[in-house]
Amino acid sequence: MAYLEAMRDAIVPWRIVSSLVAAAACGTALAGSVPTTTVIVHGFSPSGKGAWVQATASAVIARVGGQGTVYRYQDEFGAWTRVPGIGNGSADHIVLIFNWDADSGGAEEGPNLGYVQAAGDALHATMRDATYAPGSSGPADLVTGRASHFIGHSRGACLISEAILRLGVAGIAVDQMTTLDPHPVNGTLDARYNLNWGDPVPQRWSNVAWADNYWRADGGGLLNGLDFDGMPLDNVLNVQLSESLLNCCAYSFSHSDVHLWYFGTISLATGASNGEETVTAQMRSSWWPEGAANVGFARSAIGGAARPTISPGIAPNPALAPILHNGNFVGGTRAGWAMHGGSGATLQSESGNWFARLSSARPQLTHNRSYLPAPRDPSRPVQLSMAVRRSGAAGSGDALRVEIQGAGDETATPVPGASWPVSSLGTSFAGVTVPIPPELCGMTARLHVVLDGGGNGIASNVDIDDIVITVPPRAADLNGDLRVDGTDLGALLAAWGPCSGCPADINGDGSVNAIDLAALLAALG
Repeated sequence: MAYLEAMRDAIVPWRIVSSLVAAAACGTALAGSVPTTTVIVHGFSPSGKGAWVQATASAVIARVGGQGTVYRYQDEFGAWTRVPGIGNGSADHIVLIFNWDADSGGAEEGPNLGYVQAAGDALHATMRDATYAPGSSGPADLVTGRASHFIGHSRGACLISEAILRLGVAGIAVDQMTTLDPHPVNGTLDARYNLNWGDPVPQRWSNVAWADNYWRADGGGLLNGLDFDGMPLDNVLNVQLSESLLNCCAYSFSHSDVHLWYFGTISLATGASNGEETVTAQMRSSWWPEGAANVGFARSAIGGAARPTISPGIAPNPALAPILHNGNFVGGTRAGWAMHGGSGATLQSESGNWFARLSSARPQLTHNRSYLPAPRDPSRPVQLSMAVRRSGAAGSGDALRVEIQGAGDETATPVPGASWPVSSLGTSFAGVTVPIPPELCGMTARLHVVLDGGGNGIASNVDIDDIVITVPPRAADLNGDLRVDGTDLGALLAAWGPCSGCPADINGDGSVNAIDLAALLAALG
């Protein structure tokens, strides 16, 4: 087994990336050793967020002597736009401000269920395949070879957990996750006022080297319920801040004081302002009695302080991070289809099952921007499947097709084989599956499902449900767990000999033999 591990280490890029995890897990930060990407995400907001997140980003760049750049996410374009006047424009240290105020404070259409997950999907995509607005420049992606630090306040803590989950499924390491008074809106906190929007509780996934959580709670109640409580998390360094000390100054609600507390560990001067409140001398003496230079941001890759040992995170579960979020429109929510480039979801329900309907009024259904992975195995293309039916009569010449549009592309590309005359569709849902060409994969993209009348007007209604994109495992991944390891080797050896059609017959010659063994060893990892 040691020989197999050594072979895997030699050929799998994950080992290079995961060295970031190993270094930090031993209790040391990575100060100065690699470029950094810091992501700052706000929580619930009924209007645009700008002041405190931008001031926090500016403070991070100040800590590295101005050697970096701040970018702000533009939802309408799916692009990162440079924030002027901060940093020297280099890629040494990049800070990303992810604005999601439209979906954080209330969905534009449909119930709020699932919008945290959909926004996390979009953040993941725009980091994997970065697009920059005119006048900005940066690396092709914002994670490779970089120490990534995600900072999320309130519901933003749930969002960064979702983005990190997707990075973990892809085998990409994250140096640090910092949560500030995490508050999932799922009916469990501040129950008097809290709604249930299906927010997941933030998790420290195993691809995260180190994680810290700063939280407080006031016990809820009639009035205190408006000052939303945070919560402790599993497998992280939990630091409970004093509610009474936070109440001395600054914001009306101590829920917001938590992100000011963390700001005060980045910008260490008395009188520092986050654009909304100022760090006073009283706060310096009471909020950080041990000294702000030794806590909070000090333990980031930039701060360089030692990190206390914490328990390992949990393995990322691919089932929790589908490539297309909410492909079955569960609960009648448009999450995944109404923000971050998504549109056109007219939803219907029959016997509790929700689906999208295309018609002359709304002939196109578009998914939010998400990252469409490349095939793991060239012989096994990425697959698109969905359930379709016509509702009523078929219009002459009407056709249904699927298109994919890259993040920077002005037009969409039809998926070969993904076009059907409406007259060929039945009146009951039936599944269709088509391969997606490799050239349309490995990028941030939007999926379009289009009802086309061929220039003669649309006379049909077509219903769509259960839209799924899957990336088949490599042929050598016999149990489909996205790794080729000793378990697969054991299965191959157990099937040794004539074995037509069995998974261990990797090359399909009707026998499990040395050729299959060599293929499995080459794919270890």
